[in-house]
Amino acid sequence: MLVIVRPPGRAFAEAISTHPGRHRIDVNRARAQHGSFCAAIEAAGLPLLRLLGDPDLPDATFVSDVLVALSPAAGRTGTPVAIVARPAMASRRAEVDSVVRAALPHLGSSVRVLTVEEPGTLEGGDVVVYGNRIAIGASGRTNDEGARLLADAAHSIGYRPFLCPVVGRLHLATAVTALTADTLIGTAAGFASLDAAGPDAAPPEIRRLVLPDEELGGANVLSLGGHAFLDAGFPTAAPLLREMGLVVHELDLSEFALADGGPTCLVNVLP
Repeated sequence: MLVIVRPPGRAFAEAISTHPGRHRIDVNRARAQHGSFCAAIEAAGLPLLRLLGDPDLPDATFVSDVLVALSPAAGRTGTPVAIVARPAMASRRAEVDSVVRAALPHLGSSVRVLTVEEPGTLEGGDVVVYGNRIAIGASGRTNDEGARLLADAAHSIGYRPFLCPVVGRLHLATAVTALTADTLIGTAAGFASLDAAGPDAAPPEIRRLVLPDEELGGANVLSLGGHAFLDAGFPTAAPLLREMGLVVHELDLSEFALADGGPTCLVNVLP
């Protein structure tokens, strides 16, 4: 595993956002928060690759969106797959190459690289992997062509893909994320997206930790190596995570919330 991060650049104040407080983004404060986030990941013993910030790309700190890398599902053999994403917003497409160049040497020479081509769009924030299932959000950022390219690639290495409608929010992972292979955390709307994909997307054996709608930000949890990283200020989520035995890191990521982001958005995790 390798966790790729990139700090916010000076243009971060212009990040694409629907948050009513987006005009209050403080770049210096965001950089400090990002530094604390990275320090917490390293303190947890997780390997971190820090890319240089890009001064001219407002959304480049959200590295999750530009690449989806998958090893074969548990119990399956095959070649790892890397899907080079194509963000829906044209202003974000310049973010892709630098992350891909950094990631590919760590994925090995056998990795199969596929690229989402026009008119397809795909963003990693619409991808939630849990066990041998992969939920792909059909959102304003990921269209049918992009989703199906990823679904076919994932199916070829043993995953069960599900296309899940996302309405009224940015990405699928805005409202539901994976904690373990059989446990998800999210709001009712997040689980509704999964259920809309059919009963096998989140059957009874998949445990659901359901948060109140007003604690949407607590649904975006980065769960790695027995540690859970989440934005502070969501009182329902942290106790649920601790009850699972996870080591919980509540961090101030409020500047990123103003840009419609959370912990999973700030990392690209290579298997």
